[in-house]
Amino acid sequence: MNLWQRFIGVFTGPKETFSGLAEKPVWLDAMVIVLLASFVFGFLIAPFSARDTAELTDNSPKMKEMLQQRMGEEGFTKYMDKIHKEAEATSPAYKIQSGLSLGIMALISLFLQSLLLLVLGRLVSGSVQGNYRQLLSAMFHASFINAVLGNALRFFLITAKQSVYKISTGLAVFFPKLEFNSTPFIVLNNIDLFQLWIFGVLGYALSAIFKVDLKKSLVISYLFWALKAAVNIALTLWGMSRYQ
Repeated sequence: MNLWQRFIGVFTGPKETFSGLAEKPVWLDAMVIVLLASFVFGFLIAPFSARDTAELTDNSPKMKEMLQQRMGEEGFTKYMDKIHKEAEATSPAYKIQSGLSLGIMALISLFLQSLLLLVLGRLVSGSVQGNYRQLLSAMFHASFINAVLGNALRFFLITAKQSVYKISTGLAVFFPKLEFNSTPFIVLNNIDLFQLWIFGVLGYALSAIFKVDLKKSLVISYLFWALKAAVNIALTLWGMSRYQ
């Protein structure tokens, strides 16, 4: 299968696509697609994230105090001037930095997740089948769902809401009155519909890679998703606590 066939297959025929990838794992071109999609998304949302950062810092005496202690009065003043300047008119350099940061973080995350999923899969399934290259191939191809389709929807929502923090593609979307920095919002936001989709199709991949039935592979996939969501929730709560 060529790249286009694999891309379409993730959405229209995941069982056949991931079975083929398990037999002949390729991932470099899929990685490039995920990197480019993440870069474009980060580049496009940079003006909104800059405004969110400035607003969040302005409204957080705790964060201001922490920054003053760390940077000193002069450094803090320069930092505040910089984030307000970017919030008012985001520079091309800031947009490129935002895109690169998001793209690199996406790749690091997927490389790490592939390794952890390989370990968890072998532990839970008891199988000695499967290798890291197969997991990389499956993870990067499944990530088309989030990097392309998910980010396209998020950009539409961000543009409509004029904010990165206040939108959701998780269960939080059904509770519009929740504050974005509240614990219920953070928990519900991490039950993301695109992530659930990704780990659903990964069930086909894990079944082919570890040579187990689909039921067991889905247990492995969604167990990994639950652990990942728990870590993300904990990190987000910790991050927000610095502002409150």
